[in-house]
Amino acid sequence: MALTLDTIVSKEFSNAAAGGYDRNEVDDFLDEILEEMENREKESDSLKKQIADLKEELANAQSQLAEAKSVKAEVRPAYTDTHSSESFELVMNKARSVYDDIVSEAKAKAEGIIGDANQEAANLRTTAQKQITDLSDRLTSLRRQASDYYEQLAKVIEKQNESMSDLKRLL
Repeated sequence: MALTLDTIVSKEFSNAAAGGYDRNEVDDFLDEILEEMENREKESDSLKKQIADLKEELANAQSQLAEAKSVKAEVRPAYTDTHSSESFELVMNKARSVYDDIVSEAKAKAEGIIGDANQEAANLRTTAQKQITDLSDRLTSLRRQASDYYEQLAKVIEKQNESMSDLKRLL
């Protein structure tokens, strides 16, 4: 079963016949888990939106690149004389250089944005995994404490029963 915010909110525990967990402690702990999951869900939604925005930005850059390539292919020299042809060649070389610089810069920017987003997502995953581990360790500790408490309580009850038996024998 997948653990969702709704399952945490609606989870109820039955009362144990001889003891059980302190309902307030369980409720408090579930509240902490619920709050943490709500925070993770908000972060996840935020990252999904950021990734969608980056994909849109990348698509726009790719569209501009395709448009620039089509414009580059359509440009042809209008004059055939040698002087005009040389001038046109110089302009075309400069335009190609500017075009190549723009494309390079756009690709580098897109790669940087995607790299930053991937790194942030990895950092968030690592933090979330550490917090889950910490919460699991805390739950294990609480279970161990409850077990120790029940063992001590059983010993006390056993000693009281022995004392009651001894008292009955004396009477």
